[in-house]
Amino acid sequence: MKNNLKSKSKIAVMFFAAMLIASFSGYAQKSKSVVFKDADRAMKNAKSIKADILSPLEYDKALGYYEDADKDFDNNKGIEKIEENLFKATNSFNRSIDLSYSSRIELANSLNARNDALSVGADIYAKDLWADAEKKFISASVQLEKGNKDDSYKVAVEAIAIYRKAELTAIKTNMLDETRTLLAKADDMKVYKKAPETIKKAKKLLADTERELETNRYDMDYPRSLAKQAKYEAKHAIYLNETIKKIDDENVSMEELILRSEIPFIKIAETIGFVAQFDEGTKLAENEIIDYILFVQQQNETLFAENTAQNNRINDLVEHVNVLNKERVAMNAEFENEIGKRTAEMKSNMQAFETTKSKLAAKIKHQERINEKFSVVEKVFTSAEAKVFRSGDDVIIRMEGFGFESGKSEIQPKNFELLTKVQEAIKTFPNSSVIIEGYTDAFGSDSLNLVLSQKRSDSVTDYLKANMTELKSMDITSIGFGENNPIANNETEEGRRKNRRIDIIIKPKF
Repeated sequence: MKNNLKSKSKIAVMFFAAMLIASFSGYAQKSKSVVFKDADRAMKNAKSIKADILSPLEYDKALGYYEDADKDFDNNKGIEKIEENLFKATNSFNRSIDLSYSSRIELANSLNARNDALSVGADIYAKDLWADAEKKFISASVQLEKGNKDDSYKVAVEAIAIYRKAELTAIKTNMLDETRTLLAKADDMKVYKKAPETIKKAKKLLADTERELETNRYDMDYPRSLAKQAKYEAKHAIYLNETIKKIDDENVSMEELILRSEIPFIKIAETIGFVAQFDEGTKLAENEIIDYILFVQQQNETLFAENTAQNNRINDLVEHVNVLNKERVAMNAEFENEIGKRTAEMKSNMQAFETTKSKLAAKIKHQERINEKFSVVEKVFTSAEAKVFRSGDDVIIRMEGFGFESGKSEIQPKNFELLTKVQEAIKTFPNSSVIIEGYTDAFGSDSLNLVLSQKRSDSVTDYLKANMTELKSMDITSIGFGENNPIANNETEEGRRKNRRIDIIIKPKF
């Protein structure tokens, strides 16, 4: 009996100890997530904008501080040292983010070449070339961080050449070889009987890609697009063949076939909250779905603009509170320690305090004025004409409705009304500086696109100068960015139309 009691006691103690350990373990885990919260967020933000390759020196420094803190935490070292390293890590991650934004501009062409190579699987199908290009790119980023712009430019140019080779290799290996294999499979399956038009299209696209790769070695945008389409259409043809065979085997009626084709529309319509009807075909349901998507996109853009403005206000208030608290702590400490000796100094601090307070009040008022004027500008344009949003104090008017014809820079009469609205928006911010940015789609050589985008921004700038006397007193700049910074998919006609655009950036001055 005693032995049983002892056994039960031991089990109870062991169970209690296990529970206690689990409890402490959970506490430690929770504690670590709290302690590392700011550093984790900063690291996540740095990774999201590729700071590891755009600002490698600062990012690696941040990572070193973070890993030291992580090791010390796991070894139960002093919290002061851990917090000090995490503070340094957070600052370095944030600095790497700031440096990455400027690197994106300086290394834009290299970054575009990298993205193009990545989009066709160069990291998988041209591993050696990809690794060499990555080394060059990171080396260019390092030189830029050190302030050696000329050296950075030279290495960046070398990286572009290797990325383009890797892209070409990947297109031939990934896209063309796979497409040829798919077409051979399609021939064995006699796909030409069930899906003749689709398989014919796939073969033509493959031939067009091979021709473009042979005749045009300076612009990979068009052949890359053709190669992707060829591969897709080959797979599409095989799918159609299998689907049509299945329908034939099931002996499905034409009515049943049409009813089946309506099911995806019905499911999408139910998800977004309306009943799809097909008494006049699918057009009505299609239009309602498109209208809903456009509405949601517009809502998202509006929420983004409102969120940016709200964040600006919050940041100003936080800064205001922080300054007030610091001043108050400093004043209290001096008051307590040297109440009889520091009267003059206290007055000076009070004056500085009041000066800081008035400056912050002026800054908040400044933000309120910008927010009011931003709301005015936002209402000037319809959603089809332009998207208006904020970046800090800057107001950006993205004229998506201002479409240039492919390869041309002339302003068409249909755009005069939109340019009149742009003038109205600029007048809302008198004495501000204005930047006109021109962009192209990705088709055509990089150098020609750069020239074309400059012509487009110059055309708009000249038009505004000719029609706005106010611009004479403003600082106005015209810049062409070529095919850099696309806002839509260059693989589609609609995406390319959106990328042939003008952005107006208004930098308010009060």
